[in-house]
Amino acid sequence: MLSRMRRQRYSLKREGKVANSWRGDRLPDIVRSMASRPRHEALRGLITELLREGFGAAFSELEHERYLVDNSGRIDVAWGATVIELKSDLRREERDVVARMPDYLADASRGSAPGRTTVGLATDGATLLAYTLDLGRLTSIGRYDVDVDHPERLLTWLEPLLSPVPEVMPTPIAVALAFGRYSLAFGRAHAQLQRLWSEVGDHPEVRLKRNLWDGLLRQVYGDDVGSDALFLQHTYLTILVKAIAARVLDLEIGDPAEMLSGRLLANEGIVGAVEADFFDWPLLATGGDDLVRSLAAETIRFRLRDVKVDVLKSLYESLIDPDERHDLGEYYTPDWLAARVVTAAIPRPLEQRVLDPSCGSGTFLFHALRRLIEAGRQAGVPPAEIVETCADRVFGIDVHPVAVALARVTWLLALGDLVQDRPPTLSVPVYMGDSMQWNLRPLGASAEVLVDVPPNDPPLRIPAGLASDQHLFERALDELNRGLDTLAEPEAIRHAIALAGATTEDAAMLGQTFAQLKELYLDGRNHIWTFILRNLLRPVWLSHPDHRADVLIGNPPWIVYRHLSADMKDRLREALRSYNLWVGGSLATQQDMCALFWARGAERYLRDGGVLALVLPYAALNAPVFAGMRDGGMERVRVAIIGGWGLERVWPIFGAQSGSSTTSTCVLFGERDRAGPPPAEFDRWVGVLPRRDASEAEAAEVLAHMRAAWPRPRTLLAASPYRTRFRNGASLFPRRFVLVEYAAAGRLQSRRDAPRLRGRVGSLDKRPWTGVEPPEGPVERIFVRRIALGESVAPYRLLDLVTGVVPMESGAILTAASADARGHRGLAAWLRDAETKWNEHSNKGVDGAPRMTLTRSLNHLQKLVAQAARSPIRVLYTKAGNAIERVLARGRRCDYRPQGLLVGRQLTRRSRVRCCRPEHEYCA
Repeated sequence: MLSRMRRQRYSLKREGKVANSWRGDRLPDIVRSMASRPRHEALRGLITELLREGFGAAFSELEHERYLVDNSGRIDVAWGATVIELKSDLRREERDVVARMPDYLADASRGSAPGRTTVGLATDGATLLAYTLDLGRLTSIGRYDVDVDHPERLLTWLEPLLSPVPEVMPTPIAVALAFGRYSLAFGRAHAQLQRLWSEVGDHPEVRLKRNLWDGLLRQVYGDDVGSDALFLQHTYLTILVKAIAARVLDLEIGDPAEMLSGRLLANEGIVGAVEADFFDWPLLATGGDDLVRSLAAETIRFRLRDVKVDVLKSLYESLIDPDERHDLGEYYTPDWLAARVVTAAIPRPLEQRVLDPSCGSGTFLFHALRRLIEAGRQAGVPPAEIVETCADRVFGIDVHPVAVALARVTWLLALGDLVQDRPPTLSVPVYMGDSMQWNLRPLGASAEVLVDVPPNDPPLRIPAGLASDQHLFERALDELNRGLDTLAEPEAIRHAIALAGATTEDAAMLGQTFAQLKELYLDGRNHIWTFILRNLLRPVWLSHPDHRADVLIGNPPWIVYRHLSADMKDRLREALRSYNLWVGGSLATQQDMCALFWARGAERYLRDGGVLALVLPYAALNAPVFAGMRDGGMERVRVAIIGGWGLERVWPIFGAQSGSSTTSTCVLFGERDRAGPPPAEFDRWVGVLPRRDASEAEAAEVLAHMRAAWPRPRTLLAASPYRTRFRNGASLFPRRFVLVEYAAAGRLQSRRDAPRLRGRVGSLDKRPWTGVEPPEGPVERIFVRRIALGESVAPYRLLDLVTGVVPMESGAILTAASADARGHRGLAAWLRDAETKWNEHSNKGVDGAPRMTLTRSLNHLQKLVAQAARSPIRVLYTKAGNAIERVLARGRRCDYRPQGLLVGRQLTRRSRVRCCRPEHEYCA
């Protein structure tokens, strides 16, 4: 009864004019007062008003200064299963909260309703910390710093904990606050997932799924980025989006296994939106069912049929640590930009077949579907026919397993109310597959698809010709599954597949594949293979001439060559060479994966005369490394650029969380089987958006459009006459092997001529070096240098320099062996430790040896030995940034003994300046 009354009061407050007036007039004042960290009683009054007016708490339900059962303390504020501890300043008192909160939560849990999680909040007004008990142990589940510019966000953050009714509009901000990295929902779930993982992480089937997931991420990012922490994060997100898919249809989630496997939606005639995948492993652990149910319950608060944009991408981005987001390149396309590209590229949405080969969370799919639906309604097409057309016209592929889960639900959300008019069977055409088809291998006159089996088993082999026939392939999969259920002999399966219509050669290959699957089944590594085979072979089907698209649209991965693993570097180089897009030489490190998406996407997925519309780096408009794309000189497929948008003057687009765009952006439009140079002009957009996820209306209000001459191609021929006087700084990498700090010494202290040093650990360290212990020990002082980095330069002045160990003597770079031979024992020991770790963790070649020695890396392109000569004056400027900062250094600041100032790669330097007026000591 009490809960029902609370819901009624809350609902009335949310809908009434009084609530709207309070939120608009009073809530900003409350948040402003809280941000000032008011005194204890003033804060109590603010919290009480927040609970009563914001969440419908009755005065009689709130308990103040409630004594614990054992009289060992008092709870400041209690409301149902929530206890609130008021503090003066959590920056000083957080330790006290951690000590006392377990007692408060244990006391409150005695009187809470069965199945209700007791949560503790600690606040000084400016900051709120949330905790719960997990098996009697205090677990932090969330943190929120109040934002006086957005007072409503405080209520949004608290709603998962306190809101009793489904009233929340599913905006990107609301979804990210409710389920993102700092949300209460994620905090609680993450603690439980860690416990479940410790229980079943070594189970054979779970380990197989973890390894297969890791292999797919290597294809996505071109390097080893998988970790247990990221796997748990992806598990949380996948469970959440599968629950959202069920909520779109207003389905009750009873059996967690039904929801995670997709059976719940399949019973309603929707297939392909949810499948059994890598992330159902919690069901094998004790308490896994409860975790899934609790996460599913969190989604009920959102009115999901009111979705206007792709809200799931903001949720995914909000879960990734900011540093990790930069490393992974996890920045999705803003909705306003996707909507504009869709409008320009798809003039006939009811007729054109659309494919996004790297669909991510499904932003382009969402807007393509909305455009198709609007066109269908205007043309008077019946709703059921519109839904069927959507399933036949708008497709997506992505190799990232979590992106696919997001995109499938986004595809479903795009239908809105039309989901009620779906046909008896609706198949969501979004597939987990490798659109670049790295696993497609020529085999005589045909080809085969190789599917990796971790950790070291031979790959599964599937005939590409059979995979391109969807009906025959599904029948073959059915035979493979039937054979595993009955433990049939491989010969019987070969015969059955041949009778289904496969060629003799294809049936024989699948008979051998079944023999491998049977061994995996008997080894307990079975339940994932139908999902893997069905999805990874979809690109082969979509590349069949009868199934190709009229429009290829999207935002492909921007991954430059230098950031790829050794294996992926070789693959990309050979692939670009096959299209005559490899430039090499000094531009090799700038070659980009997105160029391959342009060429291979057009060749394999686009019909003759079809159109490409891809979001690309701005460099695609004029950089030499993209010249082959622009001039139509590609081999194997012809694509002429028919239009372009310059977005370099639009801010922010990507990377708004860091305060600036990640890189300048453009959109290129191309047409297959057409030749010719780019147009003489392109469209330039200019304007400052209110935020990165601005709406279409907000973007239209601030963006101006103009026609401008196509950017002049950059060349390596015309260069500044000063170019030869400047060089990039040295590549002092890994940073923790070179940059140092003085280590604590014992009673005897360090030697003056060989101070004890330790490699400096910092936020700019990159994987895999973040997990490598830095060297430590005494090093001869003659090798301890002062180094200028990008952080050392500001306008008009040189800031503090950093200390580093630089193994250079008389213009030569020393190795551990050569340092030892010259009698430098301390440096030799330092380098011996560093070289051992470098050989273990650096990128390897095909022979398993490091592709480059540590010494060669430090002196890459002779950038270190070039600084051996002294110079009385040097000009330094930062390597990159929105505002380039320069400084001219002379005199003692330029000549740090014993061998002068050294410059790191974040700076570009000019040395041996011949003259300088005395008043120009520093210039910027």
